[in-house]
Amino acid sequence: MYGPSPVPAPRQGGGRSSAGAIAVRVLLTVLVVVSLGFLAWVAMLRIAIMRRTGRDWALFWAQLVLNIACVVPLEQRFANTWMNTAGLIVLLVQMVAVVCYYLIVDTRHHHAPAPVPGYGYGYPPAHPGTAATVPSSAPLPNPYARQSQHPQPPQQVGPYVQTPSAPVAPPTPRIDQVRAELDELSDLLRKEEDR
Repeated sequence: MYGPSPVPAPRQGGGRSSAGAIAVRVLLTVLVVVSLGFLAWVAMLRIAIMRRTGRDWALFWAQLVLNIACVVPLEQRFANTWMNTAGLIVLLVQMVAVVCYYLIVDTRHHHAPAPVPGYGYGYPPAHPGTAATVPSSAPLPNPYARQSQHPQPPQQVGPYVQTPSAPVAPPTPRIDQVRAELDELSDLLRKEEDR
């Protein structure tokens, strides 16, 4: 709970899209073009589900309403009218716009940079562009060690406040004494094993 957080696994492939993502991208693009924009809402629905942002859901619903509004004038009773022509033109323009938007957003989504290892729980590193990693062989700072009498105030870095870390105190004579006693004890145990 209080130890170092697990490091997320780096994304494989160097940010390239997988074959499955490319196949879905091609399939949806062909579906929208072959249907002449009638099924453009499918591509927008995929983006909305994939990214889960309010903006994408709003674009999906707006595109769906526009699609329905363009299909209505294509009925037989509106044949040879300006409404029929306008509906078809808007439907084709919408098809091109949705295909371009879908390809750009889907490509960016699958080429997003991998998460920076070294911090967990979604918190960014203290300094932008660097990760605060703790090597496994490095000792963790002692929370009970004496701290200096004049702690430094927190420094403002971007929108986050950086708290000062506890200074590492030099080894005290007590630690040296304990090490010497442990060395003596290990020597005695080795002598007893040799007997």
